[in-house]
Amino acid sequence: MGYTKSEKKAAKELFELARQRDYKRLQTDIKQYECDTPESIWDLRYFLNKKAKEFDNKYDDRYSVLDAVFIGFILEGLLQVHELKGFSKERQTYFRNTIQVMKRK
Repeated sequence: MGYTKSEKKAAKELFELARQRDYKRLQTDIKQYECDTPESIWDLRYFLNKKAKEFDNKYDDRYSVLDAVFIGFILEGLLQVHELKGFSKERQTYFRNTIQVMKRK
């Protein structure tokens, strides 16, 4: 199922919204680190490297995988189903049905 021009615009906006929310979470997590020892500084570095890899894998904006990316965003709490109103009813139904199945597992 391809993306229409209006869906592409909505997808770009929602993708950025999810990314910004994720960055806010990351900032909150970083503030929890107390870097008062050399070991704790290296722990923070390890944490940030791990997060950077997660972000690189999570934020894949190729249209061929975007449906799965948005489902992941919803399951992770970065987006809510009602925010997907810029997509076709068919795509919204697909998202809802897939999310329901994923939550049962």
